[in-house]
Amino acid sequence: MKILFTALHFANYRNFESVIRELASRGHQVHLLADEKESFGGQALAERLAAEFPNTTWGWTPSPAEEPWFPFAQKIRFALDYVRFLDPRYAEAGKLRIRNIERTPRLVKWMTSGVGGVFVGHRATASMLKRIERLLPRARGITQLLEEQRPDVVLLTSLTFSRSFAMDQVKAARALGIPTAACIQSWDHLSSKALVHIQPDATLLWNAVQKSEAVEMHGIPASSVVVTGAQCYDQWFDTRPARSREEFCRAVGLDPARPFVLYVCSAMSPVPDPVEPVFVKEWIAALRESRDPVLRTAGVLVRPHPERVREWAGASLDGLENVTMHGRNPIDAEAKADYFDSLYHSSAVVGLCTTVFLEAAIIGRPVLTLQLPAYRMHQDGMLHFRYLLNVEGGLLHTSPDVASHVTQLAAVLQGEGVRDERNRRFITAFVRPHGLDTPATPRFADAVEQVARSGRRTPDQSLLQPSPMRGVVHRCALAARSGPGAWLMMDNIDAGRSLSERERDAQKQSVLDERAARWEAERRERDARLRRKQEQREEKARLLAKKERKQQWRRWRYAFGTSRPVARIKGGLRLLFGGRH
Repeated sequence: MKILFTALHFANYRNFESVIRELASRGHQVHLLADEKESFGGQALAERLAAEFPNTTWGWTPSPAEEPWFPFAQKIRFALDYVRFLDPRYAEAGKLRIRNIERTPRLVKWMTSGVGGVFVGHRATASMLKRIERLLPRARGITQLLEEQRPDVVLLTSLTFSRSFAMDQVKAARALGIPTAACIQSWDHLSSKALVHIQPDATLLWNAVQKSEAVEMHGIPASSVVVTGAQCYDQWFDTRPARSREEFCRAVGLDPARPFVLYVCSAMSPVPDPVEPVFVKEWIAALRESRDPVLRTAGVLVRPHPERVREWAGASLDGLENVTMHGRNPIDAEAKADYFDSLYHSSAVVGLCTTVFLEAAIIGRPVLTLQLPAYRMHQDGMLHFRYLLNVEGGLLHTSPDVASHVTQLAAVLQGEGVRDERNRRFITAFVRPHGLDTPATPRFADAVEQVARSGRRTPDQSLLQPSPMRGVVHRCALAARSGPGAWLMMDNIDAGRSLSERERDAQKQSVLDERAARWEAERRERDARLRRKQEQREEKARLLAKKERKQQWRRWRYAFGTSRPVARIKGGLRLLFGGRH
């Protein structure tokens, strides 16, 4: 059978690599699609898989960005994200509203707040936006791709990302009757990202907690949900370290004679204050001031988050004894081995809010965090973080402040650093719900095959049937490209961009006006110089003409005075008057 995978970018396939390998090994033709480029090594992963399996190919999703209705569709999808988190169940999730408000059109904000919130409200607005989504046109390029590929099933890994093309992919597939399955990428994607507005035929997820989220938050029928376990973590259950502890410590610059703590950074948005690098340095200083001699001299390995490396640009750990920063995105074999070794050889793992907590727990390392006020919205304000505290008694060792955390960490370092019963219960419930020794990847592949074998569906008529409202929505989408429509659909980013453009235009006009004024002043000065020169020339010509007239007068007078007739007259006059004397 032919299986079409779709993702926001190829780096997302890191979470599905084992499934892609399994399906390709079973002889299925697998085609990987990505919407956009990235810099995390995802394309190299796709190329390696294609080189290893001749029945695996990859390509790019045709972008609908050039279709006239698409900018409006993006606004609708971002607005749906914002409206979702206005629901009372997310009252404490302020981070999610802050994260989405920047991309919400001003019209939607008016409808859900103040007077608009009284007369319309978020529920009616959400219902209207979902209706609009269904009435929007299908993407021609994506529809054509599916018609050409003719897959037996489309697997959507980014359906909870509003900026992805997954919504257009699921609409195109359902309109063609192609079976679809949503593949949930990570532990937080159902509780903190976009709602699934158009339901696929099946939803493949990790555990009972995510199943409840799918049913209660997204309205997905329980009968279409398949709990497979977390296939992305299968690789860590049987992996062995590539290097001994001594070899690893020497390679990264740590003292192999001392235990080390692994600090794993998070990707927190909006960026907290203080930023994580500042906190990490303060945390290391607290360890160095500990009364416990083991903790005071323990090594510290800091792994920056691949998406937040820039945060460390102005921070340095140089000069701190037995402290180092090391690690990159574990997407290739070498980086994966290095990542596993850093977890395996550590005595404890510390962080704020990251999926590394789960991987550390799988390897059996104690996982600790600090619940500080500065990071509350990224921890207690997120539903998925609470699962680390509550599912089967929780996973994390938590502290409300640095002092108690240091004491707790010192006690942990006295232990053996192996899996305890608390860890076992959590991992069984959250990562491998079918048993700690039962991998998720084969179950995932079985579920994909079952969806594909179910055959073509009846095309979704709600996406196909022409209606007056479909025409109205299309006209609204076109009207939103300019004029009042564009103004109503502006979000904070658009408004900021518009303000920047106006300021830039004003600055440009100011420069042009200044230049024009300078040119005008120069022109006037030039004209004045020309006039002065002309006047000087005219004055010189006048003086020359006057001088010439004088000379001509002198010459005429001389010529007149020396002419014979005048000379005879003069001579006669002299004789006449001279004779009288």
